[in-house]
Amino acid sequence: MNRNQYNLYVSNVSNKTNGDRLISYFSQFGKIESYTFFAKNSDRHCAAAIITYGISTDIDYIIKQNQRIEFDNRHLFLRRTLPIVRPAFERFMASNELLLSLTYLSDDEQFNEINIRKYFIKYGPIVSCRVVIPYTTFLIDYVDANSLDCAILDEPHFYNDNELVLRKYISPNRVDSSSLKRLLSNQNNKTTKFSFQERVRRLKHMTEAIQFVQKVEFRLIKCSYEEKKIKVNKKQNDDMIKLNIELRNKSNDLNQDIEQLKQTNNSLRLLIEQNQRIQKHMIDLYKEKVQYEQNKANQLKEAINLLNFH
Repeated sequence: MNRNQYNLYVSNVSNKTNGDRLISYFSQFGKIESYTFFAKNSDRHCAAAIITYGISTDIDYIIKQNQRIEFDNRHLFLRRTLPIVRPAFERFMASNELLLSLTYLSDDEQFNEINIRKYFIKYGPIVSCRVVIPYTTFLIDYVDANSLDCAILDEPHFYNDNELVLRKYISPNRVDSSSLKRLLSNQNNKTTKFSFQERVRRLKHMTEAIQFVQKVEFRLIKCSYEEKKIKVNKKQNDDMIKLNIELRNKSNDLNQDIEQLKQTNNSLRLLIEQNQRIQKHMIDLYKEKVQYEQNKANQLKEAINLLNFH
């Protein structure tokens, strides 16, 4: 049993809030086995508390009912605690985005967005599932940050007997140099209780967070570029196919027009030839008639000449 599943981290607590009164309020939701109250200090801008409930307590219900509830004029932030072995930025920063990956580059087409959604949606509604590395790494955006923490606490997760690596993804605008400075700001503060080893550990975790975010952002940009490139190429191919179809249709239309013109031309040629034959026949008939009349005139002339002679 993972006892972290029954831990509740309450932050943004007013500096005026009494720890016992805060615990008394949360005891109405279930049996509290233990708690730790953290007062404001140089590294913590406000008080906080970690509450451990009994195993029968519904932590999801408590978070849902009390998220950003007002207590001593401060809106409380509630979330689950993650194991100490997780990087510091995962344990102390909330996020809705979960990065999951195989430990090797895969070409298994079944390891895709659809099947990833089907499995991880049991932890809560999913806004989107983006590809970081095809068939290998994906970024899930949950509606609620608690869903992400539940998925991490429910480790290990497997795909075909291969354990998945789950990481909390913090956007670049939240993990930056200012965060690093805040973690190290206490090294010159004599009132701090953090050891040198603790500062080194936090520095290591924050450096890892920055490198991790940069790597994921690079992958997302690369994947987005490749998707856009594929879309552009597909559009160009579709446009080329469309243009070829249009040209083919126009060519077919022109060929049909040419064929019709040929038929019309043949019809006109036949008509002209027919007219020429008729015209020739009429000319021949006219010539014959003229010749006939000429012959009659000649005969008449000969007859007149004979009469005059006698």
